[in-house]
Amino acid sequence: MTVALREFQRPVAPVPFAPEAEDVISRLTRWRRAFPSLDTLILSGTAPAAAMRRLGLTFWSAGQTAAAAEALGESVALDAGDAAAWADLGFALRACGRINEAIPAFERATQLQPATARHWLALGLAAKETGALTRAEETLEMAVTLEPELDDAHYALGLICFEARRYAEAAQRWRPLVGHGYRANGLWLGLGQCQFFLGEFGAAAQSLAAHMESAPQDVEIAKRLELVRFLDGAVHGGPEGGRKAAGGDPSDMGATARAAVPILAAYGYADTALAVARAYLDPNSTDPVQLHHMAALTAEPVSRAPKEYVAAYFDRFADTFDEQLFGVLQYCGPLKLAELVTATGAPTARTLDLGCGTGAAGPILRERAQSLTGVDLSPRMLDKARAKGIYDELAEADMVEYLAERPGAFDLIFAADSLIYLGDLRPLIDAAARALVPGGSLAVTLETTAKGAYELHPSGRFAHAPRALIAAAAPWFSLRASRRAFLRLEAHRRVYGALIVLERRA
Repeated sequence: MTVALREFQRPVAPVPFAPEAEDVISRLTRWRRAFPSLDTLILSGTAPAAAMRRLGLTFWSAGQTAAAAEALGESVALDAGDAAAWADLGFALRACGRINEAIPAFERATQLQPATARHWLALGLAAKETGALTRAEETLEMAVTLEPELDDAHYALGLICFEARRYAEAAQRWRPLVGHGYRANGLWLGLGQCQFFLGEFGAAAQSLAAHMESAPQDVEIAKRLELVRFLDGAVHGGPEGGRKAAGGDPSDMGATARAAVPILAAYGYADTALAVARAYLDPNSTDPVQLHHMAALTAEPVSRAPKEYVAAYFDRFADTFDEQLFGVLQYCGPLKLAELVTATGAPTARTLDLGCGTGAAGPILRERAQSLTGVDLSPRMLDKARAKGIYDELAEADMVEYLAERPGAFDLIFAADSLIYLGDLRPLIDAAARALVPGGSLAVTLETTAKGAYELHPSGRFAHAPRALIAAAAPWFSLRASRRAFLRLEAHRRVYGALIVLERRA
């Protein structure tokens, strides 16, 4: 017979017991006295462990998760070999917010029935909830190995990949799910975001449109949908194709075009980016950001990014800089360059962070510096750096001009992701040589090119030939160390470059 649900319409306090003072049989007697229906169930021949499990599930059905967890705990105490009861206990504990107790229960279920995919799924989801993502991924992979069509596991694996910025893997997990109608909050949105980051603009538009059907008030995603439609239309039909796909008025495409141009350039559509800029951006604009990007797209001979561009671009970028660079682009240049400096044993007592931005490298440099100075052209980026309280001094200045005015002031000049705004590096090298003491070091990261000493990319950043840098530095510097390294992502592609540490000759 079953326990009647109507007996538990009110929240039920678990039967109190002292685990150290009472054995499981004594506790069972107390449960039977408290719940006559349980006693009846056992008297009818149901095993005590099974009866306690059924009582626990009845509590669960009534929404009384704490009582369910207590009853299911008694069930596994009576029969520790019941994998299903251990799994039920894990679910009840998780529902109570006792996730760290739920995980051992799920683990026991997988040990008792290692071929049951849903036990592995439950363990993987619990591990993900605690932030143990590596373990969660391994466990969920076990679930889909046992049951390849287990959609919940594929969805969760996609979430882990998405959070790790592994967008291609996340999309691979999620495409089949939407194909056969799997429903989960955010699935279409997540897939659309992945496709956007992968440059699959047409597919992204379809996915984001599907998301909008269930979330028509999502204003931010509506803007993203308009943008990806424009991008897809422009790639296949030029500026007019972009406008038609986005449904925009020709006289009101400036904002969309400004967002689209750098994205198109980053994904390798430089000609399309230039055509869009010429079609929809104000040709008489004095915006330094627009002017520099146009110069890059038209391959004008430029020896450095204008100071006005650097200041304006990073002022606009300041609020989201750290999240974008470290979260989305997986930027790791400062850490790798600092590790190389440490490996060379270079002196660091008086360190200058050249192009310090928001102070991303500050905590790393502070560990070994007695004094730490930061220099940048962007006032808003400097405000972010100042708020971190890491630097002894921060200066708003051009890099080359600042160095030229401080002879012998530093033991280490650290320039991570700063030289990408300079083409001809000789003025900076000469100024750095004067600003360093003999035996001091200039440490830099470079995006690299094989097309001459330097090259201006459509993104507006300069790439340099490491050999050309070392040759230009030869009158002042000798090479301490160099290394090829992954620096960051660009349009979901890995950008490799060079880490170089030069020593100032005596």
